[in-house]
Amino acid sequence: MEEKPEGRQKAATIYDVAAEAGVAASTVSRALSRPGRVSVETVEKVRIAARKLGYRERNAASRENRSNSRLLLVSVSGLGNLYFLHTLEGIHEEAAKAGYTVVVADGRSRIEYERSILEQTIEMADAAVMISPRAPDAALHQLAKVRPIVVVNRILKDVHSVVQNVPDGMRQVVSHLHELGHRSVTYISGPSDAWLQVPRWEALAQSAQDRGMTSQRIGPFEANVRGGVTAADAWMTNRTTAVLAYNDDMALGFMRALLERGVRIPADVSVVGIDNSPMAQLYIPSLTSLALAGHGQGMVAARAVLETLAGNGPQIPVSVVPMKLVTRGSTGPANTVPPTSG
Repeated sequence: MEEKPEGRQKAATIYDVAAEAGVAASTVSRALSRPGRVSVETVEKVRIAARKLGYRERNAASRENRSNSRLLLVSVSGLGNLYFLHTLEGIHEEAAKAGYTVVVADGRSRIEYERSILEQTIEMADAAVMISPRAPDAALHQLAKVRPIVVVNRILKDVHSVVQNVPDGMRQVVSHLHELGHRSVTYISGPSDAWLQVPRWEALAQSAQDRGMTSQRIGPFEANVRGGVTAADAWMTNRTTAVLAYNDDMALGFMRALLERGVRIPADVSVVGIDNSPMAQLYIPSLTSLALAGHGQGMVAARAVLETLAGNGPQIPVSVVPMKLVTRGSTGPANTVPPTSG
């Protein structure tokens, strides 16, 4: 049978060379850039594998010039979330001060795509900041062996992490709702592979328990307006007087679905989002939201990775940034007798 011509082949990555040579990706990096730190036998094995895959020829120039490139790779799990843009602004600001150019890789909210694009691009940069990465820990640790990395919105062992003060943020939400007379709250979960999912739910449940409130979780759902609309169906079967959504987009979708059904906000249910996105204050009623220090979080992450490149990395493994509740029209006094399903 006649063979079909092959389409455009994917460029070989450092991981392909490592697999071919039977060594770690970090060993390939050292063998090609600093061969004096690797045994002669290993260097030769790596070079043979690289030549076979066409890797060395394609990347030699970039390796030689990388010290002058001053590129900082920033990956985001999905650019659709405006919070990521605020974080990117903070990273850009700090990178520019240090004379670095930022290159952005969009994971398009798909784990495998995110992992693939990171593997293909990380070698072009001096270091990387990863915002809300969904790739498995093992994959991120492999990347950390190739270049210095900092992760945002996730704690990764042996890698500097920048996270929100989730416990304090959840205490602010619960305290606000409790003062309004609410004694039950529902948490609308986002994607199951989002690292923040668990700490947010656990902190909310603990804060509610401390205040004598009951809590329940529904989901997971997509972290967008559509996910919030879908969540409304689940909440209607077991109502609470208050709801906290994984992010503002979900909260706004949830509110829209309820308003279309005649459920009043906040008279029948109070709704809180997370992100404090621009849409939160434009919607009617305006959305009470837990603001994230996105710009500040980006600045902290950029400083950490730049300090690491300078050989003076952060001494603490995790940097914590604050959250602040911004109250608006979507929260009000509890309706102790929620309306029955229509």
